[in-house]
Amino acid sequence: MVQIAGARTLGELCELRVVTHADRPAVQDDATELTYDELVSRARAVARFLRERGVVAGDRVVVQGPNRVAWVVAAYGVLLAGATVAPLGHRVPDAERERLLARLAPRLVLHDDAVPAAGDAVRFSELEALDPVAQPLAGPTRTQPDEAALVLCSSGTSGVVKAVPMTHAQLLRVYDHVARVLDARDDDVWLATVPLAHSFGFNGILLVAMMAGATVRLLAGYDPSRLTRLLREERITVLAGPPTIYHDLAALDADASRRHTRLGIVGSTEVSAPDMARLAQHLGIPRVVAGYGMTETSGTVALGELPAQPDGPVPWMVPLPDCEVRIGDDTGASVPPGVRGRVQVRGYHVCRSDLGAPDVDPDAWFDTGDLGELDAAGRLAIAGRAGDTVIVSGFNVDPREVEAALREHPQVADVAVVGVRDARSGQRLLACVIPAGRPPTSAELVAHGRARLSPYKVPGEYVVLGELPRTATGKLSRAALRRMVEGGAAEAVRG
Repeated sequence: MVQIAGARTLGELCELRVVTHADRPAVQDDATELTYDELVSRARAVARFLRERGVVAGDRVVVQGPNRVAWVVAAYGVLLAGATVAPLGHRVPDAERERLLARLAPRLVLHDDAVPAAGDAVRFSELEALDPVAQPLAGPTRTQPDEAALVLCSSGTSGVVKAVPMTHAQLLRVYDHVARVLDARDDDVWLATVPLAHSFGFNGILLVAMMAGATVRLLAGYDPSRLTRLLREERITVLAGPPTIYHDLAALDADASRRHTRLGIVGSTEVSAPDMARLAQHLGIPRVVAGYGMTETSGTVALGELPAQPDGPVPWMVPLPDCEVRIGDDTGASVPPGVRGRVQVRGYHVCRSDLGAPDVDPDAWFDTGDLGELDAAGRLAIAGRAGDTVIVSGFNVDPREVEAALREHPQVADVAVVGVRDARSGQRLLACVIPAGRPPTSAELVAHGRARLSPYKVPGEYVVLGELPRTATGKLSRAALRRMVEGGAAEAVRG
């Protein structure tokens, strides 16, 4: 049962768990398990260390590393110090990391020992050597609910990388509701396959579990075979992630989740309701809830339980309380129920668009960049993206960023990247290459991309074209390109 008892900040929620669930397991990885008392005692030690290093309220502190207990301790230490957590994916290449650090301008970087140091950085191993602190820290300033608790980098709805701040008040209000809809329980064990640097991982798993006093079982990296072993060998009751993990589990070991898993949570723009209902039955998961949101809306807009017999191709979801959703046409005017258009939202959960951006106008509608429709009861169904941004296993990818990286290859004269439907990941990236001389092999292009981009941004499939389709004004027509690719009018790059 959810118990936040008036906590106004995430730091206060941490301290509350020491009172209500001191001896219950909080986090566990392959090497370490901590109770809530142990987790918060270690986080207090990190908070004291940060204050000694000059970190004050309002400062941003980057936390970078794989899903490990040390990551969680560092993040909650930042919150107990009154500062703002700014997570970065641990597999971000050096060039992208430098761009993100320049955008975030952190006071300090806390990172896993396997991550290269950058700027004013402290390794997790140094934090793990600190003596735990038994009592709450007295602070010179009190963190306010309307201050930023978390800053997440996102490609957003425009494809331009943004650093989106989320306040304590927003996160507590949104995820208190989410936890109640999910019926989150303190005896649950959540399997965190999603990176904690992603809103699904930090907000949808780590925060919801703490709200219920539950346990989070951390996986340092996604490995389908490891997933099946954990489901068989440990008591995992909640499985959360993009459609990918359910497809992989069904293909490898459909019986693994039948032992303990009572709830599946799926989040991605591209979710097939019939596919997920079939997978849930095949895997023996009695309840599956679909979620929809983006970083700019604190990670969540709507939730919906998937029926055994879906009444449409995509899930129907109920918007958050006090969250308004409307469907607009190309002019921005609202359209009636049953008509597809652009999904627009407004409410307390809509964040400032970027660091330094003005406060949100409460009367303004935020355009999500997604297409959808509302039914007569106000339920929301998402049909896909309206723009160029591609969502791969829940991660936003700006095709222009990928194209710029691939154009640096000496054998690429031009390139265009599109997203095509994929049952396992929702969408997958496909690059259409205009070669400069000898066409590069796919292995060469993959290696080139991995040196410059995060893994989920690297296309796994490449085709060769003589020219790229253009509009009458000379602009690239991604819609025409997608039709060409899906129609087979392109030669695959081999090797």
